Amino acid sequence: MNVTYDIPLVILSAIIAVGAGYFTIEMSQEITFNKGLERWSWLIISAVTMGMGIWGMHFIAMTAFSIEPKISYDFLIVLVSLLAAVLGCIQGLYIITQPLVTNKTIVAGAISMGAAIAGMHYIGMAAIRVAADISYDPTLFILSVFIAIAASFAAIKIVIGLRTGTKDALYNIKKATASLIMGIAVLSMHYTGMAAANFSVNYNLLSQQTTNILDSQMIGLSVAFAVLGMFAIVYTVLINSHWNRSV
Repeated sequence: MNVTYDIPLVILSAIIAVGAGYFTIEMSQEITFNKGLERWSWLIISAVTMGMGIWGMHFIAMTAFSIEPKISYDFLIVLVSLLAAVLGCIQGLYIITQPLVTNKTIVAGAISMGAAIAGMHYIGMAAIRVAADISYDPTLFILSVFIAIAASFAAIKIVIGLRTGTKDALYNIKKATASLIMGIAVLSMHYTGMAAANFSVNYNLLSQQTTNILDSQMIGLSVAFAVLGMFAIVYTVLINSHWNRSV
């Protein structure tokens, strides 16, 4: 089956992934600065932002992915995949923003966040409605899950390192580099997972379309606008928080 990718959309998915990494770094610091209700508020905002960023990257990248026959998605399963990403990020961020973080908690956080990323991806793949049978290469499937956990481990180490390190002249460069690394890691998991998927045309499945179906282009563009809008709102909130702390 012939597979093609829309390069501008692939680039947009990469921007979303890097943006999710940047805001995760920024907001993890807000979690540690606050206590009580404010801490929990930042934790939930951070998890939603990170989860939606990773989820958004996935579905924008899926919009870039094109085969014949045409792909559409089951709306309810798409929402379940978003919920999986957010819940996993809540648990992972809660673990890594504790006052005392040990190697055991880092590993636990990495497994939690990695499982969330991999779970989001494969639940999202289950939402695909296409006249084809989908199977997975076991080796690439396992590799994609391993990449998700390893990427989460690297992200946690980066976040903790920036949180406890000195904010010198190179701090912003380190933060930008960390965001880039986190974005590339998430993208690597996604495209490894996509490489694991094999599509075999089955036109008998066309009769199984349901009423919850969304067009691939519609969901990709809607997700892009939603995630970019969320990033803009979160950035404004972060600027306001930094300003209040400095006065």
